[in-house]
Amino acid sequence: MSAASDKRERPRDVDAEQEIDLGRIWRSALARWWLPVIGFVIGAIIGLVVSLGGGKQWKATSEIYLGQPLSASGAQISSPPTSLALATAYINQLAQLKHAAKASGLTVAQLNGALTVKPILGLTGTKIGQPAPLMLLSVTGPKKIGVQIAAEDLAKQIVTQFQPYPQQKISIIKSRLDQETAQIVDVNKRLKAAENAQAALAGSAASSALVANYAQIIATLSNERFASQSDITSAKQSIAQAQGIESPRIVSMPESASQGGPSRRSGVIIGAIIGFVVGLLVAILWEPVARQVRPADAA
Repeated sequence: MSAASDKRERPRDVDAEQEIDLGRIWRSALARWWLPVIGFVIGAIIGLVVSLGGGKQWKATSEIYLGQPLSASGAQISSPPTSLALATAYINQLAQLKHAAKASGLTVAQLNGALTVKPILGLTGTKIGQPAPLMLLSVTGPKKIGVQIAAEDLAKQIVTQFQPYPQQKISIIKSRLDQETAQIVDVNKRLKAAENAQAALAGSAASSALVANYAQIIATLSNERFASQSDITSAKQSIAQAQGIESPRIVSMPESASQGGPSRRSGVIIGAIIGFVVGLLVAILWEPVARQVRPADAA
């Protein structure tokens, strides 16, 4: 026969071989139908186990106000970016991680690299301005309660670290407040005595100069009392400022939230599909592999 006729017949042979292969594959799959079924069931079980026990992450976030220390004149002592940098470096130290790990039941390895610190930017009009002394501290990990306790512990450590200056300032102001309060008590006693003496002289034949002298004493004591009252008001305002503006505090306590992970349904479906495909491949390849193994065993 000619070469042209050979070329015309070759495609027919290829088609026939493909039909034979497909038929063999179909027969092999039907003959060992139980393999895909077993793979389907085992894959679904494995997918369920994986979805129940693996990969789910929890995240707990706390908002912390670092405080804004002020000098006696009202000027800022440190800028918010500096405070944020100090807080970030502080909580990433090994000692702080160990403290949080002990409190939460997590390991240092789980906490290391699981911390996220994000500054909260202030607003200038309608635009985002410079960082405020506010930060978000987040802890991510596999345990719901563990990450919440760790985030709370680290937040408290930051507050404790930034607390000494405003605490000392409040202590000094309270001491001054106590002194002013004691002074007012003393002034009131002397003022009452002067007023009683003046009232007694007013009904007697005492000289007008003596009465005028007591009037001057009363005026002086009244001025002292007014000055002390002004100092007390100023001290109370300073304490309120130190407690509300300068002192750090936890604005919002952390609560754990799920970060997702393999769902039970998707895990079962994916596992079942993979198991079915593997079982089907085993059923199809069973006979070819068995034919190759038999001659080797016979030899």
